[in-house]
Amino acid sequence: MTVEQTIEATLDALGAHGLQTAAMRTTLALVIATLLLAGCGGKAPSTCPPAKEIATSNVVKVGDTWDVNITANIEAPVDKVFEAATHPENGHDLVPESLLKTELVSEEGGTKLMDIVIRLDVLPPGFKVQNVRNQYTYYPQEKRFTTKSIDFKLADITAEYKFEPSADGKGTTLKFTQKSKDKSPMILDSLQQGAQCETFAVQAKVVRRALGLEQKPAS
Repeated sequence: MTVEQTIEATLDALGAHGLQTAAMRTTLALVIATLLLAGCGGKAPSTCPPAKEIATSNVVKVGDTWDVNITANIEAPVDKVFEAATHPENGHDLVPESLLKTELVSEEGGTKLMDIVIRLDVLPPGFKVQNVRNQYTYYPQEKRFTTKSIDFKLADITAEYKFEPSADGKGTTLKFTQKSKDKSPMILDSLQQGAQCETFAVQAKVVRRALGLEQKPAS
């Protein structure tokens, strides 16, 4: 039975007990749909949807914490890829359709503090645009950097981006790991998972466009 059929059958059964008015039926339908959709959320698949920015992925939730492991293949030498990835402040200029703001708040040594506004199409209305302050810490000799969120309303997030040369030495493998402790349980797990996949894809797109591997959409 579909969600719509289940709602109708439930309303008909309640109607037998005097719940007949249009207003009452509308309110009850919304309540029942919310409960059913929450129940239908189920366990999200452990991989990201297909995307050219993602080669492999494993995204699982244990308790209230998401463990994310994603790789990407970038067709440029590792030194150039890492250099392109160390300028998150260029994100809005490169991917304006998703990164509405990428403001450098401060920079000291190998650390940058960024205010970011990101649009995630996978999230429902009211959640699509998110504001987050991120701290980036760079380790050039190791070709990696870490990030952590500061006072983000949806989750506490720590992540690492590690860059390794491909087997032929001509390209780069980006290995991304992240832990995200959920602070917004009202969002279905499948949507939370999709948001984490989409966020990575946006970051990988910033690097690809900085390297000239793809172009911005026409404005």
